Amino acid sequence: MLGHDKFADKVWTKFPSLLSDTNKDWETPLMAALMADNVTLASQMLTAASTLLEPADNTSDVERGNPFKEMLLKVDKRGDNALHHAIRRGFVDITVRPLNTEPTLAEKPNNVAESPMQIAAREGRSEFVKKSVKIIKSADPGPAPAGHSHSALHVDVKMGHPESPMYIAARKGHFDFVKELLKTEKSADSGPAGYSALHVAVEMGHTDITKLLLKERPHLAHNASNDGSMPLEFAVANNNLGIVKEFLKYVPHVAYLGNKKTGLTPFLVAAMNGFVPIAEEIIRACPDSAYTTSQSWENGLHQAIKHERQNFVEFILRTPQLHRLIYQVDKEGNLPIHSAAAACNPDILRSLLSHKEQDYSAPNGKGFHAVDHVISKKKLWKTLKWNESFTLLSNVIPSGWNDKAVDKTEKQTKKQSFAEVKSLTTKYITNTSVVAALLATITFAAAFTLPGGLSNDASDTGLPIFARKAVFQVFLISDTIAMCFSLAVVFLSILATWEDLDFLLNYRKTSRVLMWCAYGTTSVAFGTGLFTVLAPKILWLAILILVLCSILPFLSIIIDEWPEILLRCRLRRQFRQDLARNIYSI
Repeated sequence: MLGHDKFADKVWTKFPSLLSDTNKDWETPLMAALMADNVTLASQMLTAASTLLEPADNTSDVERGNPFKEMLLKVDKRGDNALHHAIRRGFVDITVRPLNTEPTLAEKPNNVAESPMQIAAREGRSEFVKKSVKIIKSADPGPAPAGHSHSALHVDVKMGHPESPMYIAARKGHFDFVKELLKTEKSADSGPAGYSALHVAVEMGHTDITKLLLKERPHLAHNASNDGSMPLEFAVANNNLGIVKEFLKYVPHVAYLGNKKTGLTPFLVAAMNGFVPIAEEIIRACPDSAYTTSQSWENGLHQAIKHERQNFVEFILRTPQLHRLIYQVDKEGNLPIHSAAAACNPDILRSLLSHKEQDYSAPNGKGFHAVDHVISKKKLWKTLKWNESFTLLSNVIPSGWNDKAVDKTEKQTKKQSFAEVKSLTTKYITNTSVVAALLATITFAAAFTLPGGLSNDASDTGLPIFARKAVFQVFLISDTIAMCFSLAVVFLSILATWEDLDFLLNYRKTSRVLMWCAYGTTSVAFGTGLFTVLAPKILWLAILILVLCSILPFLSIIIDEWPEILLRCRLRRQFRQDLARNIYSI
């Protein structure tokens, strides 16, 4: 380890048995030299050991007394043999002699179930494969029984390690290593949980390795993992168009193969993720693969709607060859329009309803229509997207049916509102009373801290200096209104503890109006108060402050009503004010 090569040479020449001895960490001198990166000394040790320790009759096993093999097979406390150390440090050239003597060294696992060949795969030591593959092949007795491995070229299942060298190299992206292993037909390509080298190459995005595996071992494209996943499924889910093209080039028929457990084919995976370019590539190579369905009979349009992929829905609607998907039903008899209604997605519903071939009045397998699916979503009744979805569907059904559906929905939403109003009133009262008390405090204090102070003139002693100015009078009026309305809300919050439902509903409406008025007049009072003080000296700043304070209440109202304003613009004449009121009724 200290680099005293000449001294070491003299020692092992005189005492050759020391070459096979170990220290307290069970390391042989050869291991120590490799760990010290002294490849020259390690090479000299191998030469000396092969001469000094090799028996005269060239016996082939330890039991018959081959000290040289015994030295090579020794392991340290971590279970590493000399080959482990050599490959880990990149000393590939020195591994040939040990392998020639004992080919099984490449497959011996250490304490973490890692063999030298697997270390080489992880580190990308393709030179090691080139040098050792012929040695390993010549010593390989042939195909191993199921669940076992004969050589380092096979999957290493010893000590619970299921990763083959090819799998590790594919995961790490070592193209040259994989290429060398593929030259051997018996080299294993499996990994944990039923995954193959192709699975992991696709998952890690190694296009070059994927292409190589598809050319040399196309059968891997048909192999599913233990969870049913197919290699092409990974490529689509990762939105890797380049790898998808390679699959469709070498094994296009795998576009029809779905996940063994969910039945999701590559086109369905593209649909559920909204990957339009990949879907276009798939139907270009295999047009009828777009009509494949999952185990629940859901097609690509169902999947796109279910996962709210608006872009994919529009892609299907603008592609004539995919219009057949509009009429396909799932296991429960639901058309895509029923799925869109159940999702209460107005954008997707609008796209489907705008398509001339869409049958919006068709029932599903249980006799429910699209509008019934919307009505059944009780948790969404108080949302704008439900309102818009219901309005879109209710306006395309017959008038008599429309009136019946609207009347039923209004009764149900009001019933729900009445059930919720009592539970929400406590929270509403708390929030409202706190804000109202704060506004009342501010406006009350402002009335006794008048802008400009009080006059000292004999004729106007005790009066505000700006008492005769119109802006100051507006300040007094708005401040008074704000304080009175705020106090009124605080007082009403005490009465709101009554259990009468009509009173609670009226309280919520009244307190809302009073709070808006108090908020608006407080803002005006602030603006006019500052205007009174600043106008004589800095008129432009006084005007700017007054304008901002004056428009703030109106701006707040617009922001509060903005979602409904947008809904009105989208629906135009179809907008129903009676349904919109239910949103704000609780």
